[in-house]
Amino acid sequence: MSRPKRKGGRILLGLLIFILLVAGAGIWFILPTKDLDLRYHSIDVKEKILKMIETREPRMTLTQEEVAQMSKKNLIKYMSTHDLGVDITGADFRMNGDRMTADVNGKWGVIPFGAELEFRLTASGSLLNLEHTSTHIRGVGVPLSIFKLEPIEISMKDYLPDMITVRKVDFLGEGMRLTFKIDWLSLPSLW
Repeated sequence: MSRPKRKGGRILLGLLIFILLVAGAGIWFILPTKDLDLRYHSIDVKEKILKMIETREPRMTLTQEEVAQMSKKNLIKYMSTHDLGVDITGADFRMNGDRMTADVNGKWGVIPFGAELEFRLTASGSLLNLEHTSTHIRGVGVPLSIFKLEPIEISMKDYLPDMITVRKVDFLGEGMRLTFKIDWLSLPSLW
């Protein structure tokens, strides 16, 4: 009679080992593949504004790196006011026209993960919007019903003097061009 109990114990042990292997493989699959952090540096457009004043051409180009730094700063601000259900611990943004891709690292409880978030960029006046369109973990899509961010807003007014108003934004391959309306009579207030 003791044999059936041993057989049942082996099946239970085998099932437990199988569950642990599947869980371990799942955790390995979502582990981050890059070392990322949330450090950013503020962008300084003072030189670009001075050049714009010299040439009297009301436009400036922001590089992909400058847009990425603004995006990272505003992601941190966004996380302070929104509950994402996960903790983002690192991000790196890159741009391709009106598309922005963010490689992110985070934690879901105690489980670390790495993901790729896709955004569509739109502009309305001085506001730049990053609309979350998809999430992938190692190429596997995560349904938006499971994880979706509300649009992240970047106010260009945070980086520009009051006398400058953004009239138009053109998304370039790696960066963006801003065209402005400038109150030229307010120029002395810059000094």
